[in-house]
Amino acid sequence: MGRTASFFISVLTLGLAGQGLAGAIDASEIRQVRFGGDDGETRIVVEISEDTDFRAFTMSDPSMRLVVDMPRAAWSVEGLDMAEGLGFGLVEDFRFFDRSATASRLVFELDQPAVIVGQFAIPANDDNPHHRFVIDLRRVETQVAEAEAGFPETSDLSQLIAERVEAIYVPPPRERRVVVIDAGHGGHDPGSLGAGGAEEADVTLAAARELQRQLEATGRYVVYMTRTSDTYPSWEERVGVMAEQRADLFLSIHADSSRSSQTRGAAVYTLNDRAENRARQIARQDANHTNRTDVNNILVELELREKRNQSTAFAEVMLEHLEDAGPLLQNPHREANLFVLLDARVPAVLLEMGFMTNATDLANMRSQSARNRQMSAVLRAIDAYFARDNAQPANPVRAASLTSIP
Repeated sequence: MGRTASFFISVLTLGLAGQGLAGAIDASEIRQVRFGGDDGETRIVVEISEDTDFRAFTMSDPSMRLVVDMPRAAWSVEGLDMAEGLGFGLVEDFRFFDRSATASRLVFELDQPAVIVGQFAIPANDDNPHHRFVIDLRRVETQVAEAEAGFPETSDLSQLIAERVEAIYVPPPRERRVVVIDAGHGGHDPGSLGAGGAEEADVTLAAARELQRQLEATGRYVVYMTRTSDTYPSWEERVGVMAEQRADLFLSIHADSSRSSQTRGAAVYTLNDRAENRARQIARQDANHTNRTDVNNILVELELREKRNQSTAFAEVMLEHLEDAGPLLQNPHREANLFVLLDARVPAVLLEMGFMTNATDLANMRSQSARNRQMSAVLRAIDAYFARDNAQPANPVRAASLTSIP
Protein backbone atom coordinates (compact mmCIF):
# COMPACT_ATOMS: atom_id res chain seq x y z
CA MET A 1 0.00 0.00 0.00
CA GLY A 2 1.32 3.44 -0.88
CA ARG A 3 2.66 5.63 1.91
CA THR A 4 2.82 8.97 0.08
CA ALA A 5 0.58 11.98 0.49
CA SER A 6 -1.19 11.11 -2.77
CA PHE A 7 -2.57 8.02 -1.06
CA PHE A 8 -5.26 10.07 0.68
CA ILE A 9 -7.97 10.49 -1.95
CA SER A 10 -10.78 11.03 0.55
CA VAL A 11 -10.73 13.18 3.65
CA LEU A 12 -13.74 13.37 5.93
CA THR A 13 -13.52 16.17 8.46
CA LEU A 14 -15.77 15.20 11.31
CA GLY A 15 -17.05 17.32 14.06
CA LEU A 16 -17.81 18.42 17.53
CA ALA A 17 -19.77 16.79 20.06
CA GLY A 18 -20.98 13.37 21.09
CA GLN A 19 -23.66 14.07 23.61
CA GLY A 20 -22.38 13.44 27.09
CA LEU A 21 -19.19 11.74 25.90
CA ALA A 22 -16.73 14.31 27.19
CA GLY A 23 -16.04 14.36 30.89
CA ALA A 24 -13.56 15.40 33.49
CA ILE A 25 -11.72 12.08 33.27
CA ASP A 26 -11.16 12.33 29.51
CA ALA A 27 -7.46 12.78 28.85
CA SER A 28 -7.74 13.36 25.11
CA GLU A 29 -10.10 14.44 22.37
CA ILE A 30 -10.66 12.85 18.98
CA ARG A 31 -10.38 15.69 16.47
CA GLN A 32 -10.63 14.07 13.05
CA VAL A 33 -11.08 10.78 11.17
CA ARG A 34 -9.68 10.38 7.65
CA PHE A 35 -9.85 7.64 5.05
CA GLY A 36 -7.72 6.84 2.04
CA GLY A 37 -7.27 4.12 -0.56
CA ASP A 38 -10.08 2.12 -2.16
CA ASP A 39 -12.25 -0.94 -1.58
CA GLY A 40 -9.21 -3.21 -1.90
CA GLU A 41 -6.96 -1.47 0.58
CA THR A 42 -8.16 1.24 2.94
CA ARG A 43 -6.27 3.38 5.42
CA ILE A 44 -7.94 4.89 8.49
CA VAL A 45 -6.29 7.81 10.27
CA VAL A 46 -7.64 9.02 13.62
CA GLU A 47 -6.31 12.34 14.89
CA ILE A 48 -6.32 12.85 18.65
CA SER A 49 -5.20 15.67 20.90
CA GLU A 50 -2.96 13.63 23.21
CA ASP A 51 -0.58 10.72 22.86
CA THR A 52 -2.56 7.57 23.72
CA ASP A 53 -2.38 3.79 23.48
CA PHE A 54 -4.83 1.95 21.25
CA ARG A 55 -5.67 -1.62 20.27
CA ALA A 56 -7.26 -2.56 16.94
CA PHE A 57 -8.76 -5.90 15.96
CA THR A 58 -11.41 -7.27 13.62
CA MET A 59 -14.63 -9.11 14.42
CA SER A 60 -16.73 -11.25 12.05
CA ASP A 61 -19.80 -12.01 14.19
CA PRO A 62 -22.51 -10.74 13.92
CA SER A 63 -20.98 -8.54 11.20
CA MET A 64 -17.56 -7.80 9.77
CA ARG A 65 -16.13 -4.82 11.60
CA LEU A 66 -12.96 -3.18 12.87
CA VAL A 67 -12.84 -2.34 16.58
CA VAL A 68 -10.43 0.20 18.09
CA ASP A 69 -10.17 0.36 21.89
CA MET A 70 -8.45 3.22 23.72
CA PRO A 71 -8.41 4.95 27.11
CA ARG A 72 -11.42 7.21 27.77
CA ALA A 73 -11.53 10.03 25.21
CA ALA A 74 -13.95 12.80 24.25
CA TRP A 75 -15.53 13.18 20.81
CA SER A 76 -14.47 16.69 19.81
CA VAL A 77 -14.80 17.03 16.06
CA GLU A 78 -16.96 19.19 13.80
CA GLY A 79 -19.99 17.89 11.95
CA LEU A 80 -21.35 14.74 13.55
CA ASP A 81 -23.32 15.53 16.69
CA MET A 82 -24.21 11.87 17.21
CA ALA A 83 -20.55 10.72 17.05
CA GLU A 84 -21.09 8.54 13.99
CA GLY A 85 -20.58 8.91 10.27
CA LEU A 86 -20.14 7.41 6.82
CA GLY A 87 -17.00 5.58 5.87
CA PHE A 88 -15.00 5.10 2.69
CA GLY A 89 -13.43 2.20 0.81
CA LEU A 90 -13.82 -0.95 2.89
CA VAL A 91 -15.56 1.02 5.66
CA GLU A 92 -19.33 1.41 5.40
CA ASP A 93 -19.85 3.58 8.48
CA PHE A 94 -18.48 4.10 11.97
CA ARG A 95 -19.49 5.14 15.47
CA PHE A 96 -17.82 6.23 18.69
CA PHE A 97 -18.91 5.53 22.27
CA ASP A 98 -17.68 4.97 25.82
CA ARG A 99 -17.53 1.27 26.64
CA SER A 100 -16.74 1.87 30.33
CA ALA A 101 -15.93 4.64 32.78
CA THR A 102 -12.28 4.51 31.72
CA ALA A 103 -12.32 3.32 28.10
CA SER A 104 -13.71 4.38 24.72
CA ARG A 105 -14.26 2.49 21.47
CA LEU A 106 -14.46 3.23 17.75
CA VAL A 107 -16.30 0.67 15.63
CA PHE A 108 -15.94 0.68 11.84
CA GLU A 109 -18.51 -1.46 10.06
CA LEU A 110 -16.97 -3.10 6.98
CA ASP A 111 -18.83 -3.90 3.78
CA GLN A 112 -16.25 -6.51 2.69
CA PRO A 113 -14.18 -9.12 4.59
CA ALA A 114 -10.83 -7.60 5.54
CA VAL A 115 -7.80 -8.04 7.79
CA ILE A 116 -5.49 -5.55 9.48
CA VAL A 117 -2.15 -5.37 7.68
CA GLY A 118 -0.66 -2.53 9.69
CA GLN A 119 -1.28 -0.30 12.68
CA PHE A 120 0.99 2.33 14.15
CA ALA A 121 1.02 5.76 15.80
CA ILE A 122 2.54 9.05 14.63
CA PRO A 123 3.42 11.71 17.23
CA ALA A 124 2.49 15.36 16.76
CA ASN A 125 5.00 17.35 14.72
CA ASP A 126 5.49 20.73 13.05
CA ASP A 127 3.20 19.75 10.17
CA ASN A 128 0.36 18.43 12.33
CA PRO A 129 -0.27 19.44 15.97
CA HIS A 130 -2.33 16.30 16.61
CA HIS A 131 -1.21 12.79 17.44
CA ARG A 132 -2.43 10.14 15.00
CA PHE A 133 -2.98 6.43 14.93
CA VAL A 134 -3.16 4.68 11.61
CA ILE A 135 -4.78 1.36 10.67
CA ASP A 136 -4.40 -0.28 7.26
CA LEU A 137 -7.02 -2.78 6.06
CA ARG A 138 -6.85 -5.19 3.13
CA ARG A 139 -9.73 -7.04 1.48
CA VAL A 140 -9.41 -10.83 1.68
CA GLU A 141 -11.51 -13.93 1.18
CA THR A 142 -14.21 -14.51 3.78
CA GLN A 143 -12.55 -17.56 5.32
CA VAL A 144 -9.27 -15.66 5.76
CA ALA A 145 -11.03 -12.74 7.45
CA GLU A 146 -12.94 -15.05 9.76
CA ALA A 147 -9.77 -16.91 10.72
CA GLU A 148 -8.04 -13.66 11.68
CA ALA A 149 -11.02 -12.12 13.48
CA GLY A 150 -11.72 -12.36 17.17
CA PHE A 151 -11.42 -10.42 20.39
CA PRO A 152 -7.84 -10.67 21.71
CA GLU A 153 -8.56 -12.10 25.13
CA THR A 154 -5.62 -11.63 27.47
CA SER A 155 -5.71 -15.23 28.64
CA ASP A 156 -5.60 -16.55 25.09
CA LEU A 157 -2.68 -14.30 24.18
CA SER A 158 -0.83 -15.17 27.35
CA GLN A 159 -1.18 -18.85 26.52
CA LEU A 160 -0.03 -18.22 22.95
CA ILE A 161 3.01 -16.31 24.16
CA ALA A 162 3.84 -19.03 26.67
CA GLU A 163 3.59 -21.74 24.03
CA ARG A 164 5.01 -20.02 20.97
CA VAL A 165 7.31 -17.18 21.97
CA GLU A 166 10.90 -17.15 23.07
CA ALA A 167 11.67 -14.02 25.09
CA ILE A 168 15.39 -14.50 24.50
CA TYR A 169 16.91 -13.64 21.18
CA VAL A 170 20.36 -15.13 20.66
CA PRO A 171 22.27 -13.62 17.73
CA PRO A 172 24.72 -15.66 15.68
CA PRO A 173 27.74 -16.79 17.71
CA ARG A 174 30.53 -14.24 17.71
CA GLU A 175 33.69 -13.86 19.73
CA ARG A 176 33.42 -10.14 20.39
CA ARG A 177 30.60 -7.93 21.62
CA VAL A 178 29.30 -5.20 19.33
CA VAL A 179 29.19 -1.71 20.86
CA VAL A 180 27.90 1.40 19.11
CA ILE A 181 29.23 4.75 20.31
CA ASP A 182 27.33 7.90 19.42
CA ALA A 183 29.16 11.21 19.71
CA GLY A 184 26.40 13.72 20.29
CA HIS A 185 25.66 16.70 18.02
CA GLY A 186 28.15 17.63 15.25
CA GLY A 187 28.05 19.50 11.94
CA HIS A 188 25.50 22.31 11.98
CA ASP A 189 24.64 21.49 15.62
CA PRO A 190 27.49 22.37 18.02
CA GLY A 191 25.46 21.45 21.10
CA SER A 192 26.13 23.21 24.39
CA LEU A 193 28.78 25.93 24.43
CA GLY A 194 31.51 26.62 26.97
CA ALA A 195 34.06 29.29 27.69
CA GLY A 196 36.65 30.09 25.06
CA GLY A 197 34.48 28.93 22.17
CA ALA A 198 34.34 25.31 23.35
CA GLU A 199 31.63 23.22 21.67
CA GLU A 200 29.93 20.10 22.98
CA ALA A 201 30.23 18.43 19.57
CA ASP A 202 34.04 18.58 19.81
CA VAL A 203 34.40 17.15 23.31
CA THR A 204 31.90 14.35 22.64
CA LEU A 205 33.75 13.29 19.48
CA ALA A 206 37.10 13.32 21.33
CA ALA A 207 35.62 11.18 24.11
CA ALA A 208 33.98 8.78 21.64
CA ARG A 209 37.27 8.28 19.80
CA GLU A 210 39.09 7.63 23.06
CA LEU A 211 36.51 5.09 24.20
CA GLN A 212 36.67 3.40 20.79
CA ARG A 213 40.45 3.15 21.12
CA GLN A 214 40.27 1.63 24.58
CA LEU A 215 37.51 -0.84 23.71
CA GLU A 216 39.25 -2.08 20.55
CA ALA A 217 42.57 -2.39 22.41
CA THR A 218 41.08 -5.08 24.65
CA GLY A 219 40.31 -7.33 21.68
CA ARG A 220 36.92 -8.09 23.23
CA TYR A 221 34.79 -5.62 21.28
CA VAL A 222 33.81 -4.57 17.79
CA VAL A 223 33.05 -0.85 17.85
CA TYR A 224 30.92 1.18 15.46
CA MET A 225 30.74 4.97 15.55
CA THR A 226 27.71 6.98 14.47
CA ARG A 227 30.09 9.73 13.37
CA THR A 228 33.86 10.05 13.11
CA SER A 229 34.11 13.69 12.01
CA ASP A 230 32.30 17.01 12.38
CA THR A 231 29.09 15.85 10.72
CA TYR A 232 25.50 15.63 11.97
CA PRO A 233 23.78 12.25 11.57
CA SER A 234 20.02 12.40 12.11
CA TRP A 235 18.65 10.55 15.12
CA GLU A 236 17.22 7.95 12.71
CA GLU A 237 20.72 7.40 11.29
CA ARG A 238 22.25 7.14 14.75
CA VAL A 239 19.65 4.60 15.88
CA GLY A 240 19.97 2.86 12.51
CA VAL A 241 23.61 2.00 13.16
CA MET A 242 22.76 -0.11 16.20
CA ALA A 243 19.94 -1.84 14.34
CA GLU A 244 22.06 -2.58 11.27
CA GLN A 245 24.99 -3.91 13.29
CA ARG A 246 22.76 -5.88 15.70
CA ALA A 247 24.55 -4.17 18.57
CA ASP A 248 24.82 -5.56 22.08
CA LEU A 249 25.04 -2.08 23.59
CA PHE A 250 24.51 1.54 22.55
CA LEU A 251 26.15 4.50 24.31
CA SER A 252 25.45 8.11 23.36
CA ILE A 253 27.98 10.63 24.72
CA HIS A 254 27.03 14.23 25.54
CA ALA A 255 27.95 17.18 27.76
CA ASP A 256 25.39 19.19 29.73
CA SER A 257 24.86 22.88 30.43
CA SER A 258 23.30 24.85 33.26
CA ARG A 259 22.37 28.41 34.14
CA SER A 260 24.57 28.02 37.20
CA SER A 261 28.29 27.80 36.56
CA GLN A 262 28.61 25.91 39.86
CA THR A 263 26.64 22.87 38.64
CA ARG A 264 28.94 20.01 37.72
CA GLY A 265 29.18 16.24 37.58
CA ALA A 266 28.42 13.29 35.31
CA ALA A 267 24.99 11.68 34.88
CA VAL A 268 23.50 8.75 32.97
CA TYR A 269 20.09 8.84 31.28
CA THR A 270 17.73 6.07 30.26
CA LEU A 271 14.25 6.25 28.73
CA ASN A 272 11.37 7.70 30.71
CA ASP A 273 7.77 6.51 30.38
CA ARG A 274 6.90 9.03 27.66
CA ALA A 275 9.90 8.05 25.56
CA GLU A 276 9.15 4.36 26.07
CA ASN A 277 5.65 4.95 24.73
CA ARG A 278 7.14 6.62 21.66
CA ALA A 279 9.51 3.69 21.25
CA ARG A 280 6.49 1.41 21.51
CA GLN A 281 4.75 3.27 18.68
CA ILE A 282 7.79 3.09 16.41
CA ALA A 283 8.39 -0.56 17.22
CA ARG A 284 4.78 -1.49 16.56
CA GLN A 285 4.99 0.21 13.18
CA ASP A 286 8.04 -1.85 12.23
CA ALA A 287 7.16 -5.11 14.00
CA ASN A 288 7.14 -8.10 11.68
CA HIS A 289 7.41 -11.08 14.01
CA THR A 290 4.12 -12.46 12.73
CA ASN A 291 1.09 -11.42 10.69
CA ARG A 292 -0.95 -11.36 13.92
CA THR A 293 -0.99 -7.67 14.89
CA ASP A 294 -2.04 -8.38 18.46
CA VAL A 295 0.82 -10.84 18.91
CA ASN A 296 3.25 -8.34 17.39
CA ASN A 297 2.20 -5.84 20.04
CA ILE A 298 2.81 -8.35 22.82
CA LEU A 299 6.26 -9.07 21.40
CA VAL A 300 7.02 -5.36 21.30
CA GLU A 301 6.11 -5.17 24.99
CA LEU A 302 8.53 -8.02 25.75
CA GLU A 303 11.28 -6.25 23.83
CA LEU A 304 10.69 -2.94 25.56
CA ARG A 305 10.52 -4.46 29.02
CA GLU A 306 13.76 -6.35 28.54
CA LYS A 307 15.49 -3.40 26.87
CA ARG A 308 14.52 -1.11 29.76
CA ASN A 309 15.70 -3.64 32.34
CA GLN A 310 19.03 -4.10 30.59
CA SER A 311 19.50 -0.35 30.04
CA THR A 312 18.85 0.31 33.72
CA ALA A 313 21.29 -2.42 34.72
CA PHE A 314 24.02 -0.91 32.54
CA ALA A 315 23.31 2.62 33.82
CA GLU A 316 23.72 1.51 37.43
CA VAL A 317 26.94 -0.36 36.68
CA MET A 318 28.36 2.62 34.79
CA LEU A 319 27.61 5.04 37.62
CA GLU A 320 29.47 2.81 40.05
CA HIS A 321 32.60 3.09 37.92
CA LEU A 322 32.20 6.73 36.86
CA GLU A 323 32.30 7.73 40.52
CA ASP A 324 35.97 6.70 40.54
CA ALA A 325 36.76 9.14 37.72
CA GLY A 326 35.13 12.31 39.05
CA PRO A 327 32.07 13.78 40.73
CA LEU A 328 28.54 12.73 39.84
CA LEU A 329 25.54 14.99 39.53
CA GLN A 330 23.01 14.73 42.35
CA ASN A 331 20.64 11.83 41.57
CA PRO A 332 22.86 10.83 38.65
CA HIS A 333 20.61 8.12 37.15
CA ARG A 334 17.96 10.11 35.34
CA GLU A 335 15.22 9.42 32.83
CA ALA A 336 14.31 11.54 29.83
CA ASN A 337 12.46 11.54 26.50
CA LEU A 338 15.51 11.08 24.29
CA PHE A 339 15.12 10.23 20.61
CA VAL A 340 18.47 8.53 20.33
CA LEU A 341 17.51 5.84 22.88
CA LEU A 342 14.27 4.85 21.18
CA ASP A 343 15.19 1.56 19.51
CA ALA A 344 13.14 -1.13 21.25
CA ARG A 345 15.75 -3.88 21.11
CA VAL A 346 19.23 -2.71 22.15
CA PRO A 347 20.16 -1.69 25.72
CA ALA A 348 20.99 2.00 25.44
CA VAL A 349 22.07 4.84 27.74
CA LEU A 350 23.13 8.44 27.31
CA LEU A 351 26.16 9.67 29.24
CA GLU A 352 26.46 13.33 30.22
CA MET A 353 30.19 13.61 30.93
CA GLY A 354 29.90 16.90 32.80
CA PHE A 355 28.86 20.51 32.29
CA MET A 356 30.19 22.75 29.54
CA THR A 357 29.21 25.69 31.74
CA ASN A 358 31.41 24.59 34.66
CA ALA A 359 35.07 25.57 34.37
CA THR A 360 36.42 22.44 36.07
CA ASP A 361 34.21 20.02 34.14
CA LEU A 362 35.05 21.74 30.86
CA ALA A 363 38.77 21.65 31.59
CA ASN A 364 38.54 17.93 32.33
CA MET A 365 36.57 17.19 29.15
CA ARG A 366 39.23 19.04 27.13
CA SER A 367 42.12 17.37 28.97
CA GLN A 368 43.48 14.23 27.38
CA SER A 369 44.49 12.68 30.70
CA ALA A 370 41.12 13.39 32.38
CA ARG A 371 39.27 12.17 29.28
CA ASN A 372 41.29 8.95 29.25
CA ARG A 373 40.50 8.42 32.93
CA GLN A 374 36.76 8.91 32.46
CA MET A 375 36.59 6.67 29.39
CA SER A 376 38.59 4.01 31.25
CA ALA A 377 35.83 4.04 33.85
CA VAL A 378 33.27 3.55 31.07
CA LEU A 379 35.33 0.64 29.70
CA ARG A 380 35.39 -1.02 33.12
CA ALA A 381 31.64 -0.53 33.35
CA ILE A 382 31.09 -2.18 29.97
CA ASP A 383 33.30 -5.09 31.01
CA ALA A 384 31.38 -5.44 34.27
CA TYR A 385 28.01 -5.23 32.54
CA PHE A 386 28.75 -8.15 30.24
CA ALA A 387 30.33 -10.18 33.04
CA ARG A 388 27.73 -9.35 35.71
CA ASP A 389 26.02 -12.76 35.81
CA ASN A 390 27.50 -15.98 34.51
CA ALA A 391 24.07 -17.58 34.62
CA GLN A 392 22.72 -15.27 31.91
CA PRO A 393 22.73 -16.26 28.23
CA ALA A 394 25.91 -15.78 26.22
CA ASN A 395 24.31 -12.74 24.65
CA PRO A 396 22.01 -10.27 26.45
CA VAL A 397 18.28 -10.51 25.87
CA ARG A 398 17.51 -8.01 23.12
CA ALA A 399 14.40 -9.11 21.35
CA ALA A 400 11.55 -11.53 21.23
CA SER A 401 10.93 -13.97 18.41
CA LEU A 402 8.37 -16.58 17.52
CA THR A 403 9.23 -20.25 17.37
CA SER A 404 6.14 -20.88 15.25
CA ILE A 405 2.65 -19.53 14.70
CA PRO A 406 0.11 -21.78 13.02
